[in-house]
Amino acid sequence: MDIATLEGVNRILSDMAETDYKAFVLRLTNTKYPVLGIRIPKLQSLAKQITKGDFNAFLAIPFTYFEHHLLRGMVIALCKDGEAEHLALFEEYLRYVDDWEGVDLIATRYDCKTESYFSSLRSRLFSDGEFSARFALVALLHNFASNPAFTAPILSDVRALTECGYLRKFSLSADGAPLDITHSASATSSVPHSRLGGYLPSDLIPETQTEPPPSGYYVMMGAAWLLSVLYLTDKNAVISYIKDPRVDKNTRLKTISKILDSFRVSSEEKRALRLIRDEIKRNR
Repeated sequence: MDIATLEGVNRILSDMAETDYKAFVLRLTNTKYPVLGIRIPKLQSLAKQITKGDFNAFLAIPFTYFEHHLLRGMVIALCKDGEAEHLALFEEYLRYVDDWEGVDLIATRYDCKTESYFSSLRSRLFSDGEFSARFALVALLHNFASNPAFTAPILSDVRALTECGYLRKFSLSADGAPLDITHSASATSSVPHSRLGGYLPSDLIPETQTEPPPSGYYVMMGAAWLLSVLYLTDKNAVISYIKDPRVDKNTRLKTISKILDSFRVSSEEKRALRLIRDEIKRNR
């Protein structure tokens, strides 16, 4: 398996591509990178194979395709580096993320429950970059949301993050699009000791079929998802958040919607949540 050259990686990915699945992917993502159409289990299997060999050689290859980008993230999440090395690689990787899938598939594949990782995620939570902040939300959900010891600080941070008007900062941010690298096969020159190859543009026209959501949408959805999981650990604290008029209304409503989707919430609780939802809507 040739994963040490761009030609080899592109050949392997092209062999995995499915035309019908490509159409499905294009309906779900707003990436500006060309899409091949490769199922996630296939990418996951390939990532595991790569981490058994010289994964650094693979990471150093510049990417063009969306799936190559996802594969790099999976390799980073699964490789046997230390925590500090993982954080440095995530920092580089996130510079190229322009869609939710590039965040969620990676943040949920790195298992780390140390206090230092928790602290680093809390810091990232307040990034002006939409996908950087979402990464923190999803990684907190994956590694810390089920542990009651972390519930209070997570809720405190999410409350501070989602105050009324918070989405505006993401509309002013330069995040939300891949790095503008139009003349170079590598984006590593500005990153000291970079281990990731850069972005290699192609002449292919992006085929995304959906309109991009408003700026900050993916942070709002990530916050609501995290809060819906925290509800199972500390119902009263999340209810207090939902009722707080200082918090963004749409985020509170989306949180209720996520909780209502859960099979682990009783019918009685759902009735109470619907009443709160109706009250929030009346106060718009």
